[in-house]
Amino acid sequence: MSQLPKMVQALLDPKAYPDASQRVELVQTQMSFVFLTDNYVYKVKKPVNLGYLDYTTLGKRHFYCQREVELNRRLCPTVYLGVVPITRDKGNICAGGQGEVIEYAVKMRRLPR
Repeated sequence: MSQLPKMVQALLDPKAYPDASQRVELVQTQMSFVFLTDNYVYKVKKPVNLGYLDYTTLGKRHFYCQREVELNRRLCPTVYLGVVPITRDKGNICAGGQGEVIEYAVKMRRLPR
């Protein structure tokens, strides 16, 4: 099994999020890293090209995060909360922070399993 990217490792720390959380669980799909905090879900698109989708640039991932929120809010307006930047500032990576934007995530309200 390959090692997780540095950004993913950083986002496994509950302190990387603006909301108080006791733990973070990672779920992966072929196209996303999904971080489950106590109350929210942050979905980061992987930089992949699967033929039927292309997330190979930061600009494309940002665009498709925005589209996902726009389309899914029509049926689930209280679940899809928006797109948040993943930032790096003085070596610290966090969701919705200050500094250089290195990625984007779709922020959703966490639903019961």
